[in-house]
Amino acid sequence: ALSAPALALVKRLKDQQLHETLVFPSPRGKVLSDMVLTSFLRRVKAKSDTPGRVATAHGFRSSFRDWASENGHARDLAERALAHTVANKVEAAYHRTDLLEQHRPLMEAWAAHALPN
Repeated sequence: ALSAPALALVKRLKDQQLHETLVFPSPRGKVLSDMVLTSFLRRVKAKSDTPGRVATAHGFRSSFRDWASENGHARDLAERALAHTVANKVEAAYHRTDLLEQHRPLMEAWAAHALPN
């Protein structure tokens, strides 16, 4: 459930044919490490709300979660968007939907908030 700006980016990357299967390959054509975003944020000294610190990947996720709550988006939907699983095994057994159709408007609204024109 990607937003329109995210879909446009993926299409541009596909057109560039950087890799056969990876959307964001490493410079060596491999899977990116989970530390790539954190390393980038440190290198560019991305601003943080905390004095003396740089922004973090976790901070982006936390910002999304706060924004979703503050804007009336369902808790389950926000948690699924962050790829969080249902911890309670009984609840998880009955909650099988991926909420894909609800993800689309959520991600469009987040894109409009995070990437204003």
